[in-house]
Amino acid sequence: MKRRDVVAAVFSLVWLVYPSFVSTAGAQSLWAFHDVNGQYLFGYTGVEDSGDFEHEVALNHIKTNVTTISSEWTTDLAGAIAMHNSYGVRVAIFLDTVLFQQDTPAWYLRPDYRFVFDSWFARNRVNLTPDRVAFLIIHSEANNARLSPAAVDQATAYVKSKIATIPTVVGFGFGDGSVDISAQPLPVLPDGFAFWRYATLNPADPSTLFQYWFRYFKSHMDTSRQRLIFVFDAHYGPWHINAHILQDDVGDMAIRYANLARSEPLVVGMVGFTWNSFDDVLGLRDMTTGSRIRNQTASCIMLTCP
Repeated sequence: MKRRDVVAAVFSLVWLVYPSFVSTAGAQSLWAFHDVNGQYLFGYTGVEDSGDFEHEVALNHIKTNVTTISSEWTTDLAGAIAMHNSYGVRVAIFLDTVLFQQDTPAWYLRPDYRFVFDSWFARNRVNLTPDRVAFLIIHSEANNARLSPAAVDQATAYVKSKIATIPTVVGFGFGDGSVDISAQPLPVLPDGFAFWRYATLNPADPSTLFQYWFRYFKSHMDTSRQRLIFVFDAHYGPWHINAHILQDDVGDMAIRYANLARSEPLVVGMVGFTWNSFDDVLGLRDMTTGSRIRNQTASCIMLTCP
């Protein structure tokens, strides 16, 4: 074989391998703050576009670096993103209704999802940068919306084609009566998954449903590039009362979740539901002082306080 033929063969091999290498390396870099630098995410839902709530969190000496914000396809997020960023907090943006249509018994991918997402993207593009946005939430409860992995992957692929530098995350909720996905595969394209099973007094207990689902994710996800986020109890609702869990117990649970998260290499952060109250659910802002003090401790476990 002539030298030029050898060189050509080598270059052919490189180009065969290169696309998959770039894809994997790029995905891993999305979580570099954790995988390389050993850092974590910690924050709450229910803060939304209220500077008063961000101020409340700070007054309680709870350290956060992420919060979720809702968005419709016509929403201009510039003000909300700037406000949270001014507190040193990046945002995680819900895209549920931008990409999907709610229906009974199941949600479905919007027939016009490309057009709708493009409109939303054009309106918010300048602010969709990794220093402002921690991750994008493709759907907050894909299992309970009865979305197929294929539909989630289709939506995720389009989002990633427009925004390649911000992780995409899909949520799953496992309350009583939730949709069981244990016999199904996970979506392939998202960069991570967030999940919850509330009223779990000790999330490290292997006999709990929380641990059952934790094991499911670890055994079904692509551990080379996909990561996990715990959605933990930062509220007090009927499910806690039914389980004979007190408000201060909920604060202790946050500490247990934080210790578990720090011991699990696939977990990149924790998001607490919820700071603000609604209906018959007390948000953390309206719970006992002890529960908020314990959340302060949990935040320092995750983010390291001076």
